[in-house]
Amino acid sequence: MSHSEPQLSPTVAALVDLVVRHHDAGFFVHDPAPSVLVFDPSTHAPILPDHELEKRSHTDVAHLAVGQLWSLLQGASPRTKLNAAGTYCQRRGFELDLADALVLHTKAEIERCFHRNRDFKVVQSGGMVWHVRRSLCRDVHDVVLDAPDRFLDLESAKILKNGRGTTVAETPGGAVLKRFNLKKYRNIVKHQFASSRARRAYQKAFHLELMGIKTPRAIAFADRTTLGLVHRSYLLMEQVPDVVEGAQAIREWHDERSAKRTLALGEAGTLVGRLHGAGFANRDLKASNLLAAPDGRVWLIDLDGVQHSGRVNEEIRIKNLRRMVRDLPVYGDLSLRDSLQFLRAYSRAGQNGGAKSLFRRLRDPE
Repeated sequence: MSHSEPQLSPTVAALVDLVVRHHDAGFFVHDPAPSVLVFDPSTHAPILPDHELEKRSHTDVAHLAVGQLWSLLQGASPRTKLNAAGTYCQRRGFELDLADALVLHTKAEIERCFHRNRDFKVVQSGGMVWHVRRSLCRDVHDVVLDAPDRFLDLESAKILKNGRGTTVAETPGGAVLKRFNLKKYRNIVKHQFASSRARRAYQKAFHLELMGIKTPRAIAFADRTTLGLVHRSYLLMEQVPDVVEGAQAIREWHDERSAKRTLALGEAGTLVGRLHGAGFANRDLKASNLLAAPDGRVWLIDLDGVQHSGRVNEEIRIKNLRRMVRDLPVYGDLSLRDSLQFLRAYSRAGQNGGAKSLFRRLRDPE
């Protein structure tokens, strides 16, 4: 093909070269995931160990071959995945609608979290079936998995929230336990025809992680049933240490030229841009749903309002942004420079037009 290859980082370019070489030789990765990669200590180049490879007859099936590359790029942004796949296809002479292929690949990939494989397992504990992330669940979490209700009832439990519908507490091992309570009969019945909140949040967190969106990773979830009816569900998630709400952080880092403030504004814009670019909208997107770490990195929390539609329409996109910039606030306490910095990062991450045109759209009356 005559057109030039997309620009890739050295690490991603090296990974594409590696996968092309193995596929050209007729070898697929048995169970592709970032954890199978090792890196040369001197060159830092990625390596696929021989025991992870197997001879296959369908290395020339485009969507299967590209899917292998994407699985190895788990957690990269959609743009990085598409650029890497574009380079791969040019090298191997494939014609493939990459945007559609990535949607289908991601749908299949997010189902992995409910099955036994390299990354996930299913265990019986505390009279429930727990779906567990292998690399994140540690022995110190057993006390929670064995008896989550008893753990929450301990006098020593550090309760962060104790509401009618949700109880949240810190746990050993740097995690947070959420218990979702279904107290009304109609809610119990409704959840027999839909996934529990814990199950949805567990899968949603993995989906966001796959798309390179920073959110605390889900460690495990389980549903408690009586006579086949789900009446409670539990979600164990990573805790991001030493964080404050996004709007509070922006105000505290009041010096306009503060490196932390600059990074946090850019990180917030990038996160929301990636969220929209990956087809996620949030019916409750606000600054309190973002947490800022001391180094300025920003994380998305409270996934209840996050929904994946495949493509975020313009009306929802602008509505989400208006709510976000009003809460940060991008206008008022923050300068024009701040607001454009946020919107530039948003535009770059989601390929959603220019910052100045977005700024004008957001100032228009609703």
